[in-house]
Amino acid sequence: MENKMTAVKPAFTDAYLKFTSQYFHSAVKEEEEPKLKIPEKVIRCIWNDQIFKDTGLATTDGETLEVLFPGYWNFGRGPDFKSAAIKVNDKLYEGDVELHVYGSDWKAHKHSENPDYDNVVLHVFMWKSRAKTKMAATGNTAKGMPLIAGAHIFELEVKNFLKKGILQLNDELEFNNYPVLNTFNLGLCHDPLSRLGTTKLEKLLNAAGDARILTKMERYHDKVIANGYEQTFYEGLAEALGYPINKEPFHTLAENLPVAVIKEILMAAPPGEDKALLSQAILFGAAGLIGFESADARSLAAHDRKYFKKIQGLWEQYKGYLHGPPLTARQWKFGGMRPANFPYRRIAGLARLIADHLARGIFDDFMQYLRSTILTPGDKGYNLPTRQSFNFFCVAGKEYWARHYTPGGKVLKNPQQLIGPDRSREITVNIGIPLGIIYARASKSVPLETAFGLLFQAEKKPTDNKWLRFMKHYLLGNNKEMVGLLNNDKRTQGMMQVYQDFCTKNKNNCLRCQFPGVVEKYFS
Repeated sequence: MENKMTAVKPAFTDAYLKFTSQYFHSAVKEEEEPKLKIPEKVIRCIWNDQIFKDTGLATTDGETLEVLFPGYWNFGRGPDFKSAAIKVNDKLYEGDVELHVYGSDWKAHKHSENPDYDNVVLHVFMWKSRAKTKMAATGNTAKGMPLIAGAHIFELEVKNFLKKGILQLNDELEFNNYPVLNTFNLGLCHDPLSRLGTTKLEKLLNAAGDARILTKMERYHDKVIANGYEQTFYEGLAEALGYPINKEPFHTLAENLPVAVIKEILMAAPPGEDKALLSQAILFGAAGLIGFESADARSLAAHDRKYFKKIQGLWEQYKGYLHGPPLTARQWKFGGMRPANFPYRRIAGLARLIADHLARGIFDDFMQYLRSTILTPGDKGYNLPTRQSFNFFCVAGKEYWARHYTPGGKVLKNPQQLIGPDRSREITVNIGIPLGIIYARASKSVPLETAFGLLFQAEKKPTDNKWLRFMKHYLLGNNKEMVGLLNNDKRTQGMMQVYQDFCTKNKNNCLRCQFPGVVEKYFS
C-alpha cells in the first residue's frame, strides 16, 4: 500500500529554517568581540546559583563578604543582576551586580561613564587580567547616602572561591536551564506576538516546531549512518535518562557498552536466566556502580541481600565483554535532582527496556507499535495517536528499585515507575520522532512519516517544567489565549526553538534582539 502512495505534502516542513537562514544571512551583523574560552554566561550562572564557598568570601581588598541575595537576572540594559544585597565587613549594601570574565572589562566597556551602572555595589569577575583596576565611585543610592564607603565599588575575584574548577563548571552547566524566572520581566517580543492573533501565532509556532525536529534529525543523521538505528537510539535514550545532570556519564556508558554487546550476552545466557537482572548487572558494572557501597548487608532483608549478591556475581561472570575500563562511581551525580531520578533507578529502567525488546530492538519495536496504533487501511486515512504512544517507554517498577531510591535506602510506601510518562514523552519527542522521520524517509514510507506528524501535533496536556514556565512568561506573557496554543508538542517545541534562535543567541538581551521587528515585518 505504501509504495502506491502519490506525492504528498511532507508532514514536517523546513519553512521556518529557510526563514531563519535567510534572516540571519541578510541581517546586519555587528562586529563580534574576540571569543573567550570561558563565556561570560558561565560567570552569570555561577553567580545565579552561588556555586562558590559559603564561608570565607572576601573582596579583592580583603574585606569580608557575605551575599544575602544575588539579585534578579537582568535582561535589558545595565548590570547583569539587579537589586542584590551584600554585607561587607558586616555592613549592609543594596544595589546591582556586574559580572565579567576579566576585571579590566569594566574599564574597557566604559561602565563608569554609563549612568545605568550608577547603582552597582559589587563587581564580580573570574580573573583580574593584567592590570589591577580600581573602580571610581559612580553614584548614590536612592536614599542619598554614598553608594560605597571608601568611594569605590567592591570587587570579587570569584576564581579563588569556586567549589569546582572553572573548566569543569563550563562543561557541567546546562545553559538552556538559565535564566531563572523573574516575574517582573517580559521580553520585548511579547507585544508584537500578542498582536499577531492566534491564527498567525499558531502558524509561526508550528513552523518553528517542525524546524526543531529537522534540526534534531541533522544531529542524528550521521550517527545513524555510522552506528545504525538501534545504537543511535540507545545512546539518545541513555542521555535522556540522565538529563540534565547525568547526561554525560550516561552517554559515555552507552558508547562504552554498545547495545549489541548487551543483546549478545542476553541471548547467549543459559535458559531460565533472568535477562532483565542480567542486563542490570552488566549496566551497573559498566557504570561503576556495582559495588553499592551504601548498602549495609547486615541491615538488608534476606531477599534484598540475595538480589545484590546475584547481580554482583553476574557482573563478575560477564565483565570480560566490556571493551575498556568501566566508569567510576565519582562520575555520577546525585545532588540537585529528585531521588526518583537517581542513576540507580534510571539504569535499572534502561536495563529492562533492553531486555523487554530483546528480539527486535527498542527502536524497531517502537516503529512497529506506531504503525499498528496510528495507521488504518484503505481510504479511511489516519487515526490520531493513542495516549499509549507517548507511554511506550514507560517502565513499571519491579523488584528492588520499585521501592528504593538508593542501595540499602528507605523502603518506599508504594512502588514507583522506573521511567514515568513525562520522561517517556520527552524520549518520544526528542529522540523517537526525529529518528523515526529519518527512518521513514529512508524507507520512502509516507504513511509512517504522516504518523509521526500526527503524533507530534496530537493534543495532549501540556508539558510543564521550570524552563517552559519561564518561556511562557517571557515570550507569551502568560496570556491565557496565547499559552492555550501550547496544547501539543509541536507548538511547545516551536516556542523553544524561537527562544533558542533569538533569545539565546542574543544572551537574553532584548535590546540587541531584532526578533520583535522580525515579527512585525514578516508575520504581522
